[in-house]
Amino acid sequence: MNIRRVFYSVLAGGAIAAGGLAVPAAQAVDAPVATTTSTAVAADNWEYVGDFFWQSDCHAAGAAGAKWTKYKCINGSAVPGDDYELWVVYK
Repeated sequence: MNIRRVFYSVLAGGAIAAGGLAVPAAQAVDAPVATTTSTAVAADNWEYVGDFFWQSDCHAAGAAGAKWTKYKCINGSAVPGDDYELWVVYK
């Protein structure tokens, strides 16, 4: 009788612990509203420039560029903070 009680309490504890680790349901995302005006802005054409080890070097190179109007530094690998990619929009 005691073994059965121990088994059920371990089983119930495992279910409670697994419920705490469960992945939450996906959140709903609102769809973007389509614009119907004739003055719609064209999408930016982002182009890859290169990789940088330090994020500060990526931002320095992006800010110093005279051939582009915008730049962004994004994480370039599966390991966060490992390297950064410089993407630009040329003039």
